Amino acid sequence: MRILLDTGVFIHSEFAQHAIRPTTVRWGNRKHEFPVHCTVRKPTDQNAEYQEQKEALFTVGRLIREGRVEAYDYSEIGFERLRGRKGFPICDALNGCSIHRCPPALERSRFRKTTDFADFISKGGKKERRDKVSDGEANQIAFFTWLYNLKKEQIDVLVPIASRIGLTDFEIESLKDIAWFQFLCQRSQSPENYPDVFHLWTAERNRLDALLTLDAHLPNLVRRVRNEKVRKVEIRTEVLRPLDLLQRLGIDQPDAVPLGY
Repeated sequence: MRILLDTGVFIHSEFAQHAIRPTTVRWGNRKHEFPVHCTVRKPTDQNAEYQEQKEALFTVGRLIREGRVEAYDYSEIGFERLRGRKGFPICDALNGCSIHRCPPALERSRFRKTTDFADFISKGGKKERRDKVSDGEANQIAFFTWLYNLKKEQIDVLVPIASRIGLTDFEIESLKDIAWFQFLCQRSQSPENYPDVFHLWTAERNRLDALLTLDAHLPNLVRRVRNEKVRKVEIRTEVLRPLDLLQRLGIDQPDAVPLGY
């Protein structure tokens, strides 16, 4: 089974964090307190169901290492991870997993040139604009909104000259299929959701079996679109949460997390 891993999968696959704990040591007749650096398990999520989804990632990691699941990453998800903290590799559910790369449906850098790296890796959503982290045109939401608003007449002009600006045959086919992406963006109801729709589009264009995510929004969106009386687009790629993926593979009992509290 070939699956694209969402950003949250990479983030929440790390179950340990660094901690400093004061430790008292007796030396002669005196007590001395020293800071001891250690590794502890992250606190559990207040949402018990969400915590179960995260813990299922250990089984997902094992399945990837065993070759039962072929995992994929791509540039936009890599940019999203750059916005977070540096990873902590100890007790990572994906440790030792072979992660393949697939091309994005459209490479953003071919359309958006900038020297503002912070803007380029930014989501460009409400939070970033409020905090004045990004207000440019090279970030994710700005680019995906531009794609969403492209008219058929503009696509018809762009496609014949696409190779001149460096687009690959794969990307040219994506341009021809952009109505698929635009339709799901429209159904998603907010530009804040456009990055997730683009991830799904990339998985669909690469003919992957599934997009693995911890969030419930995208699976719900796909479910709503599939249940519409008049089917406007065909969604071949499944959107699965970790426990859903294990169920598809016939696994009812996830592996235990190898780290106590």
